[in-house]
Amino acid sequence: MEEIVSWKEIGDKLDGALYDRHMGRPGFPVHVLVKALFLQMWYGLSDPELEEQVLDRVSFMNFLGVRNRSDIPDETTICRFRGKLVELHAEKELFELVQTMIDEHGLRINRGTIVDATIVDAPKGRKGIDGTSTRDKDAEFTKKNGKTFHGYKAHVGTDTKGHFIENLIVTSATTHDNEAFDDLTKHETKAVFADKAYIDKEKKRDFRKRDVFWGVLDRGSRGHKLSTKQDKDNKQKSSVRSHVEHSFAWMKQTMHFQGIRFRGLRKNTFHISLVCTAYNLKRLVSVLSYS
Repeated sequence: MEEIVSWKEIGDKLDGALYDRHMGRPGFPVHVLVKALFLQMWYGLSDPELEEQVLDRVSFMNFLGVRNRSDIPDETTICRFRGKLVELHAEKELFELVQTMIDEHGLRINRGTIVDATIVDAPKGRKGIDGTSTRDKDAEFTKKNGKTFHGYKAHVGTDTKGHFIENLIVTSATTHDNEAFDDLTKHETKAVFADKAYIDKEKKRDFRKRDVFWGVLDRGSRGHKLSTKQDKDNKQKSSVRSHVEHSFAWMKQTMHFQGIRFRGLRKNTFHISLVCTAYNLKRLVSVLSYS
């Protein structure tokens, strides 16, 4: 990460928007706080856990570039810093900065877009004696495969190898997968791939008119099974579409991104976007290491 990512440059770009120079300097360099946030994402840590781990791990201290306990940002500092980034919608700039790094290393695969979505669980909350509830009002209930889920949904578009997330939209869990499809693919000129949830005859015609390959899986209906050709086509499309599952698996298993930590769509849009940005950085290093 130190060799590939210009953390100081990222910090400088955020610094001007975050702090009024007439009001004095912050207690910690911005790039150190940005690094701390990415450590959180890579290891699935809460604010208290991050402070504890930095105090405990020499590798974390070296990564942040701190030598003394007084140089380590505490959980309150991290929380306030995140709050300022949330207010500025800074997740967009951080995501684009990493996209630029991917392009600079020539790792962009321009062969199409794979679209998919994943549900991110949020606590259902509790009702108080006075009738009030601690449930997140922006999170919603939805059903999938007969099970009920409560939370948000991350809609993503990846390259056809599933290496990098190129587009992201965060909504409540009730939003149908297909609603984010147009925004995730509006600039696509070669091919789109998706599972059966994205079947849409009108979109299929529109994409073919644009000479964009329609790689959405076909689905049979009662009394109308798929033909042998459709089965064969589905297998070929699935061999590409399945690559998107790698990003979800990595974030949920390796990065321990199992659920929502915050309340409200704005805060969780920032959090989910930062997780995806951290994933892209991790993949960038991985791809470069094996190339």
